[in-house]
Amino acid sequence: APGMMKVDLNDIGCDLYTGSMHKWLFATKGTGFLYLRDKSVMDRVWNTIATGGYDDPTRMADRYMQIGSSCIPTLMGLNAAISFADSIGMERIEARNRMLADYIHAEMVKRGAEDWTSPDPALRCAIATVNVPPVQRMELQDWLWKYHKVRIRGGNPSKLRLATPYFLSRADIDRFLGLFDEYRKMKGA
Repeated sequence: APGMMKVDLNDIGCDLYTGSMHKWLFATKGTGFLYLRDKSVMDRVWNTIATGGYDDPTRMADRYMQIGSSCIPTLMGLNAAISFADSIGMERIEARNRMLADYIHAEMVKRGAEDWTSPDPALRCAIATVNVPPVQRMELQDWLWKYHKVRIRGGNPSKLRLATPYFLSRADIDRFLGLFDEYRKMKGA
């Protein structure tokens, strides 16, 4: 969810939260974060990297971050991604993500897709999930990529997970919808 929608870890009240920063924040691959609520949680987590200070609990969260020589370009890429998202604003990003997901979801349902997307806005944002039998997801996925360089994911046999990051345009989504229609016609589905 980080980068897809506003996440307030204090509101969630979680003890531990981790996120991949390249998925929705579009930061450098290999970046992520680990949130530990407080010292009582930190004391129960063991650091898997033995480097200077890893065993010093007075360092708090810092003891989990020391990994020797850091990759400065990766960290700079992460900082740039955070700054870019901040310049747009998470409220605007989340609103656009939801608008695009609602659009593709509605269009797929019009095409007879079975709804597998949660109706609860708190449990969805920039992903619409539908079931489209008799279309076989892997065949569609391979065809879209091989002939049109469009990437989708999902679950077998016929479930599609359609991600709508904020940089997509309506034209991008309409292109996918047209290709989906073309594929179904080609397959007689």
